[in-house]
Amino acid sequence: MVAAKTPKEFYTELGDEWLSRRKSSVQTEKELAYLTGLLKKGCKILDLACGYGRFAIPLAAMGYNVEGIDITPIFIEKAIDEAKKRNLNIEFSVGDMKRLHYPDNSFDSVICMWNAFSELSQEQDQVRVIVEIYRVLKSNGMGIVEVRNHRSSGLIKENFIDGYEAMPSYNHTRGSMKRLMKLSGVDGYKVFIDNFGGRNRLLLEIIKP
Repeated sequence: MVAAKTPKEFYTELGDEWLSRRKSSVQTEKELAYLTGLLKKGCKILDLACGYGRFAIPLAAMGYNVEGIDITPIFIEKAIDEAKKRNLNIEFSVGDMKRLHYPDNSFDSVICMWNAFSELSQEQDQVRVIVEIYRVLKSNGMGIVEVRNHRSSGLIKENFIDGYEAMPSYNHTRGSMKRLMKLSGVDGYKVFIDNFGGRNRLLLEIIKP
């Protein structure tokens, strides 16, 4: 039996150009408008699973203090190159969201967008990421996780994206998100549906007092 692909393997095979084509500039602008309504300039922001810098780079260009981390090296290389072209000072690094290399209380906000959280196929890993987000948040900090909204929760083992065989994906509901928060031991949170860039998405807001 062939082992399922990991997100790192899948995205390395298809590359940053393929990924960037999946979102129009109009869609990105709408989603950025939503984020800028939540994030405060001057605060330190971590873009978790930042990819090629789709959000981190324009946010930095708008004056936000943002860093990015992703598990796929080719994405980070692309993000670094693009930031240099725009003369933006952004710290990009390769890393695993389950084991963040940042100290406790490092960021005012953490964002994890574009369904990246759903690519964690094991519930224990999902809980670990929530705990890690909470750990690196400063007091009064906020984390935002955005995923597709589904009617029922569960792991999709045979997953395809644009016709390509992809890594397994976990379908989330409000109930599954609330269960993860209970397992994580984090009490401060909201789970809600909102219009994110023109589509109804499921959002988890993690609040650190």
